[in-house]
Amino acid sequence: MKQKPERSTKRKVVNVFGSLGYLFCFLQWFWAVMAYFSVIQSAAVFVSPDAGQPVEPSHFTFTQPNPLEAIILAIVTVLMIGVTIYVLIKTPVKIAKTSSKIVHKTTESVVPLVIKSQHKKDTKRLRDRITSKLVIMFKILLILIPAAATVLSGLLDSRPLDYSIILVLAAGLTGFSVLFFGLQYLLAAALRIKLSDLW
Repeated sequence: MKQKPERSTKRKVVNVFGSLGYLFCFLQWFWAVMAYFSVIQSAAVFVSPDAGQPVEPSHFTFTQPNPLEAIILAIVTVLMIGVTIYVLIKTPVKIAKTSSKIVHKTTESVVPLVIKSQHKKDTKRLRDRITSKLVIMFKILLILIPAAATVLSGLLDSRPLDYSIILVLAAGLTGFSVLFFGLQYLLAAALRIKLSDLW
């Protein structure tokens, strides 16, 4: 049975907020990794001793390009700008879809174990209810783990930035993640969208 166009539009609008939530979760994880950059750098130097040594700059001379080279350079520049714009538009969507897929696949594999542990009959209604709760739980974990890791980066001897800057940015990213996921669920309740239809 096909969904009504109005219901499908409402679901897409609600899931836009879910996509933004996943995007900010990704940025949270990225920022948490950056907070531990000095540890990662130390590990890289330990694995590859030559990595910490300075590299001598190469010497080159600049020559004016001929007209053909200038045209090729201009075409390559325009192509690179186009590719950059395309990547900047597509990357957030790809991050959101991939994150949603990972969360839902993980949930699908955990649901049978939860039903078995509760000793209940496996019905579609029970499965949907457990799936919705698990998705919410995984989203909360996606937000809390990098937030906690960023706070714990204060225990490090050296950090790439001042600890207060790291915390302020982490708090902002965490706030946006919570805000967008919260708006997704509030809108879903207001528009009567099933939780199983949410990203």
